[in-house]
Amino acid sequence: MPEEGSRLDPELLPNENLIQTILLPATIICIPIALLAGALLALVYMYRIDPVPNLFKPTETSLRGPGFVLVNFSATRLVFVASFLSTLAPLLGSFILSLFALPVSRRLRDASREAKYLNLPTPFQMSLLVGILVASAQQLRSYLWYLLRRRRPSIPPVLHCAASMMLLSLVMAAGVFIADTILHYTTSTVEFDQILVPPQPDQEFGRGLSEFCLTFNRTFVGLPCSDTTDSGQVDPNANFEATEMNRLLHNTSQLSEIRITATEDVAGADLAYLIPQQQRIAPNIDYQASTIGISTTCRFVKPSSCGMVLWDNYYTNFSCTDMFHGTIGMPPIVSTNINNPRPPDPYRSFLMYKGAANLMYSFFSDSGMRNIYNTVGYNDSGDFDLSISPYPNSQLVNPFYVGIAARISTTNATFISDGVVDFILDCAVASYDISYTWVDGGLQDIKAVPSGNGSILEIFHGSLLYGTISGGDPALQDYLTQSALAGNTTDSFLQKFGSLYSTKVLAYIGGYTTGRVALAQQQREHMLLSKVPIPPLAILVAWSFCYLLLGLILAFQAYWASRGNVRDIAAKLSLSGLSQAAFGDRQTGTSSGETTSREDVNQPIKQETRRILVDGSAQRGFEFGVML
Repeated sequence: MPEEGSRLDPELLPNENLIQTILLPATIICIPIALLAGALLALVYMYRIDPVPNLFKPTETSLRGPGFVLVNFSATRLVFVASFLSTLAPLLGSFILSLFALPVSRRLRDASREAKYLNLPTPFQMSLLVGILVASAQQLRSYLWYLLRRRRPSIPPVLHCAASMMLLSLVMAAGVFIADTILHYTTSTVEFDQILVPPQPDQEFGRGLSEFCLTFNRTFVGLPCSDTTDSGQVDPNANFEATEMNRLLHNTSQLSEIRITATEDVAGADLAYLIPQQQRIAPNIDYQASTIGISTTCRFVKPSSCGMVLWDNYYTNFSCTDMFHGTIGMPPIVSTNINNPRPPDPYRSFLMYKGAANLMYSFFSDSGMRNIYNTVGYNDSGDFDLSISPYPNSQLVNPFYVGIAARISTTNATFISDGVVDFILDCAVASYDISYTWVDGGLQDIKAVPSGNGSILEIFHGSLLYGTISGGDPALQDYLTQSALAGNTTDSFLQKFGSLYSTKVLAYIGGYTTGRVALAQQQREHMLLSKVPIPPLAILVAWSFCYLLLGLILAFQAYWASRGNVRDIAAKLSLSGLSQAAFGDRQTGTSSGETTSREDVNQPIKQETRRILVDGSAQRGFEFGVML
């Protein structure tokens, strides 16, 4: 006999197992998927990278836009976390319907009490209802086919509600799956340079004249800061500057180096500019800096313009101006008298250097080679001449000019005599204030503005003392030979010679320079980032949090419905409830008018001693029975 408590009205039964019936499924619906969605958002937020604008190179538009977020986290791991959401979402349908079984039970009970028979299901409809409440896809499909039949009893609203709830859970699971799939497909790994910009540039990537040269007073004897012999001023860094000058000339300096480039600001010649030794700079540092640049632009002078004529089938006389004339091929007159290192020479002009029989050159302040550029005030003997005043800084010119008369062996002839080439060059040497940008280990752009006067150039020119007839430029003959081998055109010769001479001038000046703080500076941190599109991420998280909202709503409705003590009815609207009703103790001893409590449904789980028998005899057909 069933216990007496099982025959009481369900309204009088205590609200038992509230946690197991409502709180547990509500927790399973809300907490795991909310935690996974929150973890996904936390990863994106914690490792998000906000691109900093590149100071020198615009960031690619594909990496700067509102439709995605850059995350410094493995894309594989990120979408792996997202995949848990699409895995978990379909599993929550049964818990959603188990909670919804309580409001369904309340509606069935209320319809039964109020005798609203049209709101009650038929036996077949009850089977559909129970199947849907246990999340059976087969029963949902049967319901949809049943819904389309023309001849059928009216369907109670409770069956529609249960089917709608199951369809809603399927739609939400599909939404999570589709959003996760799109997120997997569109999330990619990209290379990215994050820019770190200091508040103020702190590295000395620029170059400028040393403080000693900037404050040096050359008006006393006219000598520049590179020659303090007779100036009465002591340069504390003279030895280092002389060493650095030679290192720059031979490209062995540990501090600076000279580069050659072409720029629109300097027409017809290459520009030599001074930069820090790149081996000492990290390759991920970009900067903009100021420095010094030198260019040398040369042209051949027509032989007829200088009256070039052969003499004795070997020598070449020329007379360009009163200040630039002589004989090519005639050896220089050398004196052994230390008091007269520059003896008179009828085969050269005033203050001309004659380094060898095949090389003669002079410095001028004009391109016509008419005015000797005598900034210190020498006479032709190489001594100071009190009648010739040194140039003040305001009269130093930029550019100064070099007239060169030379002989080389080549087939590209301007004036040929017995298999050699004699020629006259007129070269302009100019200094520039340079602003350049160095990005990704290379020159991005450079701007050259002519220096205000010839003070920078005078560091080189003023140190070339006329103390000897051979002068201070023994490499000039080698430069001419290298230039002749640079190509088969006059342009290649002129360009090569100009680059070599510019390098020599800048190497000399560079020895007297010090560092300047960069104008702008940045550091690039190369990294691999996950490019996560925002729309699928937002949709995935939104669908996930819909489960949280739905779980809370269903939990509240289930709790409200359970106040009518309908959990026993809900227990019977399950497979275990139907099995107990069909094969339970009431089949062998209880009357059909008695009730079965929730405990009756759960009791077989604790003690099961009977077995279900399937009778398949031909006379009776297939039947189920209970075997003790």
